[in-house]
Amino acid sequence: MDITKAQERIMKFVEQRMRAKKFNPTPELSYIHLTEEMGEIARQLSNKQMRSELYDEENLKEEIVDVLLETLILAKLCNVDLDKEIPKKIDALFKKHGFKE
Repeated sequence: MDITKAQERIMKFVEQRMRAKKFNPTPELSYIHLTEEMGEIARQLSNKQMRSELYDEENLKEEIVDVLLETLILAKLCNVDLDKEIPKKIDALFKKHGFKE
């Protein structure tokens, strides 16, 4: 699935959730949720290193996807065109570090 299609699908979900829960999504709420999801990744990575009996690889995968989805939501709410901005950023990174593709 490409980025635009994934973003369209997750935004359909957000719109339905918004109607069901009677709230308006904002960049601030999206960012708060994004940091919460990042914390859940941190928890699993910490478990992997320090409490292996609590480590759940499937949950880690889910949390990484949650971060990506919430990033798509945040980008949409902030009017960021990811199809345009991602290649631009990758090009800038190659240039900045003097690497070639």
